[in-house]
Parts: sequence; structure tokens; C-alpha cells
Amino acid sequence: MLEVRRLEDRDIDALNRELPVWSVLEYANRLRAQGRDQMVEVVAWEDGAPVGRGMVLFPEHDGFSASAVREGCVEVRDVFVLPERRRRGVGREIISSLEGAARERGMLRIGLAVGLDDEAAPARALYEELGYRPAHGPFVTSATLAGDDGPIQVGAVLTYLVRDL
Repeated sequence: MLEVRRLEDRDIDALNRELPVWSVLEYANRLRAQGRDQMVEVVAWEDGAPVGRGMVLFPEHDGFSASAVREGCVEVRDVFVLPERRRRGVGREIISSLEGAARERGMLRIGLAVGLDDEAAPARALYEELGYRPAHGPFVTSATLAGDDGPIQVGAVLTYLVRDL
């Protein structure tokens, strides 16, 4: 059975093991930001194991994007579902939970950036099915992340989608 709930301190070890990100410190950083009401991170669990995650950033978060400011919305970020769990409703439940967190804060609009490459096509289709519509793009983005083994350069061609809550 699928359970989607907010990130808790007790989750960090399992997430670093099963759903690693660029740094073992990142989930702890997200938990601290969540404690300051700057964001909400949710984790999808099946049979006691994490199978997906996502977060919504609020305007107070220092990573809040220019796209979110431009569109007057809060921003969904870093939605990920394990490949073997995709197309089973996990992503849909994560997005629903993030939208709920935004509504709890009184937010009226939500947005997200999604890749234009073939690999991102299923995600774009899901977001469209959920009512997200193009707001602007395409645009190129890049960032340098502080990885465990040194800087990691990432980049992509994205489009920005929004939806009223």
C-alpha cells in the first residue's frame, strides 16, 4: 500500500540509501528548510521503503526561482519515482500531496519546470493530465551542486508549467 507523507528525521538514512541525491547532507538541509516553513518535502513509501519524493518551495526559500516569481506561484521541484514504480500512480500521489501542502499555506497557483527531452515526456504527459499548462519557455538552466565528491554541473532545456489550485 502506498503512503505519501512529509519528510521526517527518521527517514533520512533510508532516503540516502534508496533515493540518493547529490549530497548525503541534502535531505537534512531540506528537513531544516521544512522546519522553517520554507518548503515541504514528501516521500512516497511502499512496504516500508521509499519509492518516490518531491518538494514544493515557498517564496521564503532561498532557492525560489525567477520562474516562480514571474508566474506568481509556489514551485514543485525534484519529483522522482523509482523506475520500477513508475506508471503506477506514485507520481500523481506525490503531486497531489504537494498541491495539498500549497493549499494549506493559502497558495493559489503552483508551477514546475520540466525537461523537453524524450526522457521527460512521461512526466510532461502526467503534468498535462493533472491540469498544468505552459506558462513560458523553453529556456536553458544550469547549476553547480555541492556533491559529496566535489562540484556537479547540471543543465537542461526546460519549459515552465502552471496550474491554479
